[in-house]
Amino acid sequence: MHAFDYVPAQSLDEVVEVLHQFGERAKPLAGGTDMVLFMERGRWRPDIVVELPHIPPFVGVELGDGHLRVGSRTTMRELETHPLVRAQAPLLATAAGEVGSVQIRNLATVGGNIGTASPAGDTLPALLALDASVRLRSKSGERIVPITEFFVGPGQTVMRPDEVITDVLVPVPSGRVGMAFYKLAVRRYMDIAIVDVAVLLTVNDDGAIIDARVALGAVAPTPIRVYDAEERLKGNELSETLAAEAAELAQQASRPISDQRGSAEYRRLMVQRLTRRLLWQAYQDAMSKAATGR
Repeated sequence: MHAFDYVPAQSLDEVVEVLHQFGERAKPLAGGTDMVLFMERGRWRPDIVVELPHIPPFVGVELGDGHLRVGSRTTMRELETHPLVRAQAPLLATAAGEVGSVQIRNLATVGGNIGTASPAGDTLPALLALDASVRLRSKSGERIVPITEFFVGPGQTVMRPDEVITDVLVPVPSGRVGMAFYKLAVRRYMDIAIVDVAVLLTVNDDGAIIDARVALGAVAPTPIRVYDAEERLKGNELSETLAAEAAELAQQASRPISDQRGSAEYRRLMVQRLTRRLLWQAYQDAMSKAATGR
């Protein structure tokens, strides 16, 4: 690994000052599970590594104004086990629990998963389905970017070199909502996804779908929402025919590559089958809540 200077920042102001001063020569450090590998392999060669402090807004999970605020230094293990996340956004808790191993989840952070922008980042389809936003801070101020607009390519985002992710804002789903997530991988743990699928459905008293979100990972240059499938679902009760049509639209939206984990053809097939399965899981979840009045 190349030589670099390490700055253990003590405040948000110190972080943004370092990023403002050094720009592309600096990189923020949180858990480091991706960053250390990238630096060892020469993919990233920052002159300055600034560690984010363990203080707000980088830490903490809070509920207010209809949102969960999740600090960017929140670890995957915290997301997986936090009572607020499990109660208000179980889709995110489930996805976080699929990252690496327990040891990795105790280090890896949600901000790192977002900032690395891997097409196969496990929490990213869940955050897309939850309609989350990312708060960015720089010396010139802050801006909030919907996560649907955040990714522009593999490892590429709209974030400027002088910006840092401070926290993630997750709207709390209301009404009769069902969620489902599945990671397809060769191994149960410590593996990169072949396909990730996240589904969120909201139903009315008659069982008609009034809101639908379908998101995919590892099958396109970025994690994606499948808007055509979502629109096809809205206003209808789920049926075998409708689920098959929506799953076909998801398959058509995917643009996978072939690699050592699976061929593009296999990934497209799995998108279709997993989307269909998860639509039923999310729908049954939502309907059970309607039936019990939860």
